[in-house]
Amino acid sequence: MTFSRFECVLSVLLHEEPPITPQVLSFTNEMSRAKFIPITEVAVEKRADASAFINVSNAELEQINKTLKIADYMDNFIVGVGSGGIRVKKVIETSEEWNIVEWETGAKWRVGTAKNVWAREYIDYPLKTEDDISNLELPDPDDPMRYEGIEKAIKYVVDKGFFPSCSINGFFSGVWYFLRGPLEVILKDAFVRKGFLKKVIDKFGEFNLKAEKNLLERGTLMIEWPDDLGFKGGTFMNPKLYEELIFPWHTKAIELAHKYRAFVNMHSHGKIDALIPLLVSAGLDMINPVGPTDNMDLKKLKEDYGSKLCFLGG
Repeated sequence: MTFSRFECVLSVLLHEEPPITPQVLSFTNEMSRAKFIPITEVAVEKRADASAFINVSNAELEQINKTLKIADYMDNFIVGVGSGGIRVKKVIETSEEWNIVEWETGAKWRVGTAKNVWAREYIDYPLKTEDDISNLELPDPDDPMRYEGIEKAIKYVVDKGFFPSCSINGFFSGVWYFLRGPLEVILKDAFVRKGFLKKVIDKFGEFNLKAEKNLLERGTLMIEWPDDLGFKGGTFMNPKLYEELIFPWHTKAIELAHKYRAFVNMHSHGKIDALIPLLVSAGLDMINPVGPTDNMDLKKLKEDYGSKLCFLGG
């Protein structure tokens, strides 16, 4: 009997025994990606554009098929088909090893090219003082142009047997990616300017939920976000502080996805065992990456929470 990747992922999310264990592989930087991409750039398969579900333009089809060819080659089961997150506004400076980019919020990053093993460096933020929050303008998360083509892409990817996922920014990491940082700055804020940090998190949280709703309305079956909450020694902040500042937004995002009968996959590095009971209580469906490098005991986590939470990683 033949099973699609879609069926395998759905079985895992429903805590049923899958016919094949799903996997997802990706890259950590552009150098590693560049070593692989030429393999998939050559003779991209021209899949038939006839679909039982949709019709897509030739340009859309080419991009989707390129994504699916990479997924085929890496034997990935989940395919990202769109994002509601903050976007690059412009490239300020380029070099052989680095590019400096500015995001829609005004944040600036130095990002590595295929000639550099390092991924990124955060060099500027829009919120330098508490007064700056009154002048902060985020993009319109309800602008339909931000989601153009996503509905078609979702249907096409499902038709081809993959499980589609869409992403939003993290409710914690998104703050020190795009608004105020780096990380040590907002960790200090959590103790000496907690009220201010809560305002920042809440402002970004509202943006995220609106973006998520737009993706769900277009039919995504999974919402993902990156929210690194710890390091190999433990959580970045006391679990009680996480519960006060960030957990309410995680709960809202999970509840919103479930309202649309979609699943939620959250990314977080670090030894975050102390937060798992909260995330399980909120109904989180999947968490990644879990394993020895984060000092997490996958066997124990599986024994304690495996009937309620899927673990992607190891």
